Amino acid sequence: MDSIESYIEKQTNKVKQRVRNKAVKNAETALIYAGRKLHDLTPEEWEHIVAEEEIAVWEKYKKGGLISAVAIFFWGIP
Repeated sequence: MDSIESYIEKQTNKVKQRVRNKAVKNAETALIYAGRKLHDLTPEEWEHIVAEEEIAVWEKYKKGGLISAVAIFFWGIP
């Protein structure tokens, strides 16, 4: 987990926000697949779900390396 945190700290705020936005979209999609609605969750539950998705997105892009960094910079997060 420390390596993910150090990787995140090296990124710009713009990249961090794009990752956060992607995590929110992923969390919303997961809720739809689960048949739940956002208003069914407490704010703490929602924040936990988004945080888990955010970690998953960071891990995906950390493993992708340079190609992912270039893709994030030019096109945003796919």
